[in-house]
Amino acid sequence: MANQWTIRPLCFGEFPEFEKSGFTYLRNAGEKIRAPILVWLLQSGAETILVDTGPSSPEAANRWHSRTQRSANQVPEVALRAAGVNPASLRLVILTHLHWDHCYNLDLFPAARFLVQAEELRAAVNPIPTQRFPYEVGIPGLNPPWLAAFNRLEVIRGEIDVVPGVRTVLLPAPGIHTDVAACLRSFDRMRAAADVILPSHEMEVLKHPVYPIGSASPSA
Repeated sequence: MANQWTIRPLCFGEFPEFEKSGFTYLRNAGEKIRAPILVWLLQSGAETILVDTGPSSPEAANRWHSRTQRSANQVPEVALRAAGVNPASLRLVILTHLHWDHCYNLDLFPAARFLVQAEELRAAVNPIPTQRFPYEVGIPGLNPPWLAAFNRLEVIRGEIDVVPGVRTVLLPAPGIHTDVAACLRSFDRMRAAADVILPSHEMEVLKHPVYPIGSASPSA
């Protein structure tokens, strides 16, 4: 029987006025929404995995990207410690993708391995012109944030069992994409594979502190 895992969303900041059409391809142009920047704390017994590591500081984000804001309790180290996690002791991080709002703060995790999809790494190294800024490629004075952990990156390919009960699935995403058909196939695959889908920029996710809903929060 697979290990039983809980998923705890942690908010590392938010976009106060994000362009909704970035999430809803060809719809809602000009509509601004409040969107959290979430990471995910996976826990099973004594095992802990972090999925994504959050954005740059608001000061850096506001210079190069969409405006962000962050309260004192959304500072990554503060939020993790409030959840009972010592970042320096964390051993495993999964990076869903390498956009700037998902892979900063890697220096907080000196003991961690970082898993990333091979296809995503290729995209981050040589992004198409419209995606250079999300990957922070070609910005004077900046290097892509994931380079801070280059020697600890572990490249994975497609669907793998990371540990019993935790599996990666390659799902090309909507909004910022290179292949709309591949994105739509991702939706079909998610519907077939998942009972519940937790989007990483959706305020509704924060209505529940832990998933599956009704699970006991892991003790610190």
